[in-house]
Amino acid sequence: MFLEAKYNKMKKLQYAVDNNLVDKEIMYFVDRINEEDEYYTTSSCIGRCGIMEFPKNVNTKIYSRWLGKWHHYATTDEMNIAIESASPDYDRLYFVLNSPIMHIACKDAFSAKKLLEIAYHNGLKASSIKSLSEKRYIVEFLTTMKLDAPIGFDGKLVVDDNYLNILLNESNLKLMKAREMLHRVYLKFDEEFSR
Repeated sequence: MFLEAKYNKMKKLQYAVDNNLVDKEIMYFVDRINEEDEYYTTSSCIGRCGIMEFPKNVNTKIYSRWLGKWHHYATTDEMNIAIESASPDYDRLYFVLNSPIMHIACKDAFSAKKLLEIAYHNGLKASSIKSLSEKRYIVEFLTTMKLDAPIGFDGKLVVDDNYLNILLNESNLKLMKAREMLHRVYLKFDEEFSR
């Protein structure tokens, strides 16, 4: 049952790779995990920052939108262009940094525990077991690096350019540190499973 689910997920991953729908920067780790019989990845993101708009008087879960979203280290110009594209009557604008994240299906409790210990002891302190079932355990790799800062309300920015640049620089720095942590976990994973 686990290997069949892995086979099906790997077909979907290959489709995503073939159609350029993956974060290429994280594929080194995704591919390495998928080499092991007791694991397979279900989703991943190398981390991103961006500007998110929340409109007025509608369900924000459905109608919020990214004005700009960058998986690379963003620039001031990219941030400013995103902010300038906001609707004139938005409810809120947020500057957002999302940590790198991976979801990994594990064959059993032992393999999930081993994976979680590798993550936690090598910097991914927000990692956890996200779900348990007879079919699989899902481990989430996640750092504590994040940022959600309101920058606009009622169609108006409430921060100046200096503060926006501070947010951008902090975000790029946090994203770099988070990616370094993820790479450290990769190295430990590779060491553990190459024995």
